[in-house]
Amino acid sequence: MPYYKSAYDTDMRKVIDVYAAAQKHVDQGMSLTLFMRSTIPAGLYEWKDGRTDKMTTRDLSILRNYAYKKGIKSIYYVRTFTDDDNEIGANQCESCVI
Repeated sequence: MPYYKSAYDTDMRKVIDVYAAAQKHVDQGMSLTLFMRSTIPAGLYEWKDGRTDKMTTRDLSILRNYAYKKGIKSIYYVRTFTDDDNEIGANQCESCVI
C-alpha cells in the first residue's frame, strides 16, 4: 500500500474546488496546475465511457470549463505523467517532477 496518493491519480475537480475556495480570498489569480496521466485510471472521471482510457483534449476542456465555472482565473500548467517512454511527458520519478 503506498504512503501517499499521487497528484496524477487524484480527481482534478477536487483540486479545482480547493483553489476556488481560496481564490475568493485572494486579489490576484492563483497559479493552478493540473496533473494528468496519459492513461487515465479507470473510474476517475465519469465522462470516460470506456472507448479509450487515454487522456484527450476533451478531458482537458472539461476540466478547464469546470475551473472557469468555479471562478478560477487561469490554469498555469498541465503536467502529464506518461506511462509509455515513447510519449512526451514526465517519465521520471513522480515526486521529482512535481
